[in-house]
Amino acid sequence: MPKILVVGGNAAGMTAASRARRLDPRAEITVIEKTPFISYSTCGIPYFLAGDVRSDDLLSFTPGTLKSERSIDAHVNVEVASILPSRKRVTARRIDTGEKLSFSFDRLLLATGVRPRLPDIPGTSLANVHTVTTLDDAVRLEGPLEVAHRVSIVGAGYVGLEMAESLRSLGKEVTIFESGAHVLSSVDPDMARIIEYELLRHRVSLRTGSPVQALVGPEPVTGVKARGVLGVHPTDLVLIDTGVLPNTTLAEEAGIRTGDTGGVVVDEYMETNVPGVFAAGNCAESFCFIRRKPVLHYLGTVAAKQGRVAGDNLTGRRQKFRGALGTTVLKVFDLAVGRTGLNLAEAAAEGIPTVSVRIEALDRAGYRADAKKIWVKLIADRSSRRVIGAQAVGYGDVSKRIDVAATAMMASATVDAITELDLGYTPPYSSLWDPLHVAAQALLKKL
Repeated sequence: MPKILVVGGNAAGMTAASRARRLDPRAEITVIEKTPFISYSTCGIPYFLAGDVRSDDLLSFTPGTLKSERSIDAHVNVEVASILPSRKRVTARRIDTGEKLSFSFDRLLLATGVRPRLPDIPGTSLANVHTVTTLDDAVRLEGPLEVAHRVSIVGAGYVGLEMAESLRSLGKEVTIFESGAHVLSSVDPDMARIIEYELLRHRVSLRTGSPVQALVGPEPVTGVKARGVLGVHPTDLVLIDTGVLPNTTLAEEAGIRTGDTGGVVVDEYMETNVPGVFAAGNCAESFCFIRRKPVLHYLGTVAAKQGRVAGDNLTGRRQKFRGALGTTVLKVFDLAVGRTGLNLAEAAAEGIPTVSVRIEALDRAGYRADAKKIWVKLIADRSSRRVIGAQAVGYGDVSKRIDVAATAMMASATVDAITELDLGYTPPYSSLWDPLHVAAQALLKKL
């Protein structure tokens, strides 16, 4: 009876464990998780903090239900101390009691996720300065957030933008400090400006081009000092969204190789340089379908796909991970934001000659009262005519256009092919010429 051990109990780890159970009913499968929670929706955390859902609503399994429904053992509040590949053993300790534990394995999956990347500034250790990367972080934030009125968000990435909406819904006064010239660096500046307008429309104070220089005390934090801002901006609580780093310490100490990206190096089967040891999710390198090289994709969707492949291979199969595009959709108040593939800056960094276009259209028949404006941007490789990036922002159905674009890009579609896509049409849901068609037709004129 094979022993499968999974370190990390969320998207990649739980997908892998569940997949392995389906493929091998005889396997002994154990999951170790450092926090009190397993199998939860990280993406649902802003909605939990806004009071729209309960923490329990975000949980797919508890250790008890995982054992009763899938015959998988889960140990929470257990921190792994070391991995000993030559002895096929993991040492750990219970965080609440200090009890030392040991687990043996035949095959091991590392799904250790990420850790916050804090800015190198004074004051990040002050009380009421928080990062939110786990459900445990969110639960601890509930109390301080309830009494805070003025909240400062450092960084305007996905988490920062989603949190801004959640906090405004609670009546908080919200200020975002972003070091870059625009919010959400994964989209191009012309698309980011639309997002910025939406933030201002909902009375979020936005300070772009304002890197934070210090968080000011005494305890707890009372202010934010940023470049370009006179004096100290008063605040009751600070949320930091300045990125994350792969959690690879255990892997490195065990002799498991990490790459130039900082993530654990894996092959197409999600196996590391140590035979029988796999890695998946945010701690591991992904593979960019466009650039054809290892990258980091901090996305639950990619983590789950990698976890599924790892789950196959933990049971002795040989399934491959093809790669990903980094497709995401984000809600910013009334605005939907979607992107897939490369943006112009990423394409330039790869030396890809590009041509791009942005169009404005309605998401359904224009005579419909419920028709909403969206902006669609397509980016193509001028040499091959392949579409290598798509962005869409607007008040209508953005996700449909991004999903179709991602599907086409995974098939290596050219601009010409996208103009010919046979998409569904009916006035309540779409237009005769879909905005994606319109964008592709406009791009065709530039090639």
